[in-house]
Amino acid sequence: MTGRETHFELFLRKTPKSDWALSDAYPDRQTAIEQARELVRKYPNGGVRVLKENRDADSGDYNSVVVSTVGHCDDPRPNRKREKRLSATAACNSPRDLLEPAARKTIQEVMPRFLEKNRVLPGELVFRTDLLDQLEANGTEITQAIQRVAISRSDGGDDLHAIARQLHDLVTDGINQVFRESKAGRYLKWDKSLQNMVRKARKKPDPQLAFTSALVDRLKCEVNWKDKLAQLLIIWEEAEQLEEADRAFCNNVLTHYFSEWIEAPNTLGFMIGKTENAGEVVHRLISVLEPRPETPQPNDPLASLPSAQTLARAIGLGLLPSARNRIISLVFEELKSAKRLQPNDLQIEFQLLKNFGDRLVKLLRGERQAEMYEAFCIRSRTLMTIEDVQSYLERFDISERPMRLLDLSTNLAGDDARSKMVAVLRGLISQTQFEVAILGAKNPIMALSTLRGTQIRLLNAKLPDQDRLHGARDLDTLGVRVIGQSKLFRNMAKKAGTPEKAALALFRLAAEALPQGQCAALAASAAQKILQADDARARLDGHPDMKLALAQMARSAQDASEMKLAG
Repeated sequence: MTGRETHFELFLRKTPKSDWALSDAYPDRQTAIEQARELVRKYPNGGVRVLKENRDADSGDYNSVVVSTVGHCDDPRPNRKREKRLSATAACNSPRDLLEPAARKTIQEVMPRFLEKNRVLPGELVFRTDLLDQLEANGTEITQAIQRVAISRSDGGDDLHAIARQLHDLVTDGINQVFRESKAGRYLKWDKSLQNMVRKARKKPDPQLAFTSALVDRLKCEVNWKDKLAQLLIIWEEAEQLEEADRAFCNNVLTHYFSEWIEAPNTLGFMIGKTENAGEVVHRLISVLEPRPETPQPNDPLASLPSAQTLARAIGLGLLPSARNRIISLVFEELKSAKRLQPNDLQIEFQLLKNFGDRLVKLLRGERQAEMYEAFCIRSRTLMTIEDVQSYLERFDISERPMRLLDLSTNLAGDDARSKMVAVLRGLISQTQFEVAILGAKNPIMALSTLRGTQIRLLNAKLPDQDRLHGARDLDTLGVRVIGQSKLFRNMAKKAGTPEKAALALFRLAAEALPQGQCAALAASAAQKILQADDARARLDGHPDMKLALAQMARSAQDASEMKLAG
């Protein structure tokens, strides 16, 4: 391809895990795309990216733009549901540690089927001798759970079998201790009012352990997730009537059970109701975190969800920190997922993202900022795919598409997503269909104004500087082609009548209607040539107002000749 100003390169990835490699290059777009399809037929699990390579006349460097993708070209997404960090068990050094919330979270991760089958929370399981009997009798559930934890703790460097043996001994001692404490009468039955249960628990050697065992006994009566949540909410509301110290004591135990309930499989629907899409899920989850309105609101997303309202009220009072943190984590997980928030409209989805971001910033007030930013970056990068963007832009006229794409830039997060947007934009501008629409426009000034408006929007966008400049130059280059084939300057000079009016029109065109850069410079240069004629200068001496107007417009045209980035 030596000596060519423009060519098309094919980069092949034979499988989603392979590296990209240059396969071939072709002089024209269509041949390159056809060959890309042939390569994908040969490697059905692979993908091909077609890059348009344009050589810059000034620097001699090539600028690359992805113009087409065929096959599997997106980076493989990690299965986040399997990315379980089981580090909580690292703190388990004694049987009693297995009763603590950190270990219970790990139990939820490694024994989901057993918990779901028995409709039991981890905080219940560790106190329920009847269920521990089942686990011991079966053996398989405990063995598999220990193996999962041992693998996570070995990190490939320690003796896996030794860790598994230590964990097995720890779990065995923990189960035995539960049986001993239950037999010794350290656990309570829930047979009185909440106030009496708290008073009774405080008389025990370990009040928190005793009260927790009573709570587990109360939850044992509820055999489905909905009723367990209802009972937790009833107990919380009763706790509101207690004295401050007793209320804090109860809420310290309850918050972890609410968190475990939220984490349990298939429970979210009981709290936030049936939803149409992921956007509605995030909307309602954030609503649970927000203060409840003092008077009923017509658009309240929790209006028909009394359990969610009660939970929101408790969270709003700052009484359930674990539950609050778990809901925040769920919001981030939804944002990171590959599910579309609003499958039918990319613009509405970005508007939703902005709304969610504004609400979360107000709620979190600097808390968990890094996690929030990461979630929004992942969501932006997920949405900024060629397939999703092309599907969105198809509803618009070809000449409108670059501007409609830039409409989405306001709510993008992360440099990766922003760079992808400019790459997609440059691909749009370089498409034959777009070039034909611009070059074939009946009114060249309107076509140039479209290019200028898009260019200014791009230069003002919050996108990487170099990417903005490359895209702006692409628009300017296309504008030069419009000027060249339309003979625009010559026609404007003829219509103006006098040289000074022609020069003023060209200066104004450069300053107000043409893309910044070479287009504006060409118009300004043409105006200066007209003014260099002796008769034009002589006439201007007698018209100071015109001379002043020309000087002002000439400065504006000169400014437009220099491409400037906003910010």
